[in-house]
Amino acid sequence: MRWPASLAGRLVLAFVVVASVTLTAAGTYLYFALNAQLRVADDAMLLGKITQLRHLASEAPSADDLARTAHRYTDVVSGHDGLILRIATPEGRTLVEVNPEGEHVTMPPVVAAAVPPSESSVQTWMSMTGMASRAVAAEAWLGQNNAKVILLVAQDGDSRAALLTKYQRHIVFAVLGGVAAVALLSMLLVRSTLRGLARIGNQAAAVVPSQLDTRLTLQGAPRELADLLASLNAMLTRLQDGFARLSQFSADLAHDFRTPLANLVGQTEVTLAHPRTGEEYRSVLESNLEEYARLSHMIEDMLFLARADHARVALSIAALDARHEVQVLVDYFEAVAADRDITIDVRGDAQLRADATLLRRAINNLLDNALRHTPAGACIDVAIELMPQGIAIAVGNPGPAIPAPALPLLFERFYRGDPSRAQSGAQPSQSTGLGLAIVKTIMDLHGGSVQASSPPGGRTEFRLVFPA
Repeated sequence: MRWPASLAGRLVLAFVVVASVTLTAAGTYLYFALNAQLRVADDAMLLGKITQLRHLASEAPSADDLARTAHRYTDVVSGHDGLILRIATPEGRTLVEVNPEGEHVTMPPVVAAAVPPSESSVQTWMSMTGMASRAVAAEAWLGQNNAKVILLVAQDGDSRAALLTKYQRHIVFAVLGGVAAVALLSMLLVRSTLRGLARIGNQAAAVVPSQLDTRLTLQGAPRELADLLASLNAMLTRLQDGFARLSQFSADLAHDFRTPLANLVGQTEVTLAHPRTGEEYRSVLESNLEEYARLSHMIEDMLFLARADHARVALSIAALDARHEVQVLVDYFEAVAADRDITIDVRGDAQLRADATLLRRAINNLLDNALRHTPAGACIDVAIELMPQGIAIAVGNPGPAIPAPALPLLFERFYRGDPSRAQSGAQPSQSTGLGLAIVKTIMDLHGGSVQASSPPGGRTEFRLVFPA
């Protein structure tokens, strides 16, 4: 069976198939139940007739007297379609016979005169039309002279077959009518039910990028559709959030690219406005080179994040000495820290499994971030700790506390604590706003996490937690 393309057609066809199978099964059951009931009724009638005929035969003095009063016996079977009667002597002489169609009834086993007939006494025979018929035969005493006659009562199956055929025709009409009614009613019901889907489709069609705050209406929806609508609304919420992040990312990206490019253009225009000495041209080129390096670093960071978003960053996991990896970076930043009279203290040791390049990049970003926010004469702490859930590398520094609402936003791309962003790009060393986002991405790639805390009056700390 090929299902229709439309949902309404499929539902209607399913209703029709179920109704057809159910009504056909019910009609078949009723047909065979009626057939069995008619057979039981025929058998009971035959047993009743044979008992009645035995009683009448016991009142006849002789076989000749029974033949002379044949009407008493034919009256027993009169008024019954297809009922056959035959009374004969044990020698085979027929005394009374009622057989309008001239059927050749197969003689069933004869029940002895002293034995009452039972259901097992009724046997099946085939009529001339091939219909299964029922018959019973029994001996009967005549009067008081111990003479016997053979009584045969049979029911022609043609009448019962005609009744069953008529009943079967009614069943067929009832099944066809029921299926037609189910098809019509199910079509009306399905159309009424699916009207809500059409309304939902119209609402979904109204969702455009400029109206992602639109939500599908849940009022009056069935439970199954309500769950679906709730899932769709949740999906729209995620899309709205992702679209807002993408829009903000694009705006931030344009802003951060515009500033160094504006610096490059401005410096170049100023330089070309008047003739310059070779030393002046060299100074401008060196300044431009710093801006180029900043743009290159920013592009490299964005490419890394893009590859990580699409699971295209291959990790080279290996067993590493966390103390050694941290110390390498501390030695790298030692000169910068010494210029600002800042010390970096490392404590703890542990072995962990990570990608060495990405681990160093994450720690490098945290140390760079700490150096930019640590006042002169202070100390930066780097702690390596064994924890129940894994190995932690914590970088802490004194400085202004980060507001609690800003902590969850620190790891978003291009987020900066200074909302004015007025100084963006003013100095080559300033943050691109991607360092902490890269740290979070690196930890996600390792199946770990990064946590930030900055209690008022305390130390700001960033903690990398690698799984055990």
